[in-house]
Amino acid sequence: MAKKSHLINTGLVLLSIVIMLAMFEAALRFYLFGTLAQPAAGKSALMPHATRTYTLEPGFRGRHQELDFSVPVVVNEQGLRGPAVAPKGRRQRLLIVGDSATYGSGVAVEQIIPTLLGEQLGPEQVEVINGSIPVYSTVQEMLFLAEEGLAYEPDLVILAFSPNTDMQTNTLALQRLYQRKRIRPYASLDATGALQIDFSRPAAYYEKTKNGYTKSRRRGFFRSLILYRYIKNAVKGLKRTKYHDPNIFIGWPFLAEFAPQHSTQDLSAQDYEALWAEGWAVTKAIILRMRQAAEAKGAGFAMMVMAPKLQVDAAYQARVVQAFPGLKLDPFRINRAFEEFGRKEGIPVLDALTPLVEAAATGEDGLYFDIEDEHMTAKAHRLVAASLARQLRSSGLLRLDPRTE
Repeated sequence: MAKKSHLINTGLVLLSIVIMLAMFEAALRFYLFGTLAQPAAGKSALMPHATRTYTLEPGFRGRHQELDFSVPVVVNEQGLRGPAVAPKGRRQRLLIVGDSATYGSGVAVEQIIPTLLGEQLGPEQVEVINGSIPVYSTVQEMLFLAEEGLAYEPDLVILAFSPNTDMQTNTLALQRLYQRKRIRPYASLDATGALQIDFSRPAAYYEKTKNGYTKSRRRGFFRSLILYRYIKNAVKGLKRTKYHDPNIFIGWPFLAEFAPQHSTQDLSAQDYEALWAEGWAVTKAIILRMRQAAEAKGAGFAMMVMAPKLQVDAAYQARVVQAFPGLKLDPFRINRAFEEFGRKEGIPVLDALTPLVEAAATGEDGLYFDIEDEHMTAKAHRLVAASLARQLRSSGLLRLDPRTE
């Protein structure tokens, strides 16, 4: 009898736990997404590409949902996020080439920088084309520009450089320390300083996946639960692996000096200096190749450094330093490097950082997602787009009628 009573009590406790967890799950679903339905998931908008590893699937219709957001994703028949691009007319045409920052991960297409910039410059004067594709490196962006972007006959090309991911994925040497997957095209400089591109990995990946690519965001029942994803995200944040080296995933763009004490591969400060010196030299060569290609087609060329959360959010910076004691940050180092590079090469550098830093300084919050994602929110896109519109009006990079300002 006592054994039966114990089993009943255990069952009641377990049932209470299940009910409590179900209530938490329901509350989180309603709070995050406004519905009690199973979280949406589906096929990725990316598809294999022979030279660039991935590209956007033309005509894709789907949804991108993380703990921070749930937004529809529509790709036009040309493989771009935005309206279809018609044959060029009398309007000035601006092409933005970048990755998820300007693609607008987590933000509705009506609220992203390219869309807002076109509206603020005046759609009767300027057509803004969003040539941004998630996960792209500067190498892949250069290839997109040559293979597709310049065919749209832009009057101005703007490279949107992401300092927290681009250099780490431009060279194979940095990629080896940054992420497990090594399927991109990588760049290097030969003995004469000429830029070389290695296509072997995307070519092999394309052959392997082109006829049976089924990459999906679908998860099993438990993996789709919001509670499971919260817990997984928290554990992942505390986990240390060989790819969790602040000298690489934060790296030279944001560090005052390297911290060998936090190395996951027993590398010295000199080792890191050599890796990042190569990465920066290769990145500059890629950008110069992009400028050359744009100008050969009669287009102007400019660049901007996108502002990751580490540069703007003081609380986030504090968490990083707390996680890696003794780490010395220099959050704007990469911006100074781009300014110097731009002056030397005569490339205009637009400022995507200052509007966000100024907003944060006045107490503006909610500029970046904070649970499962760190991209800019719609609020940050709006601030950056407004600033870029003002800079373009005063720069002379586009021929704008001041009467419409």
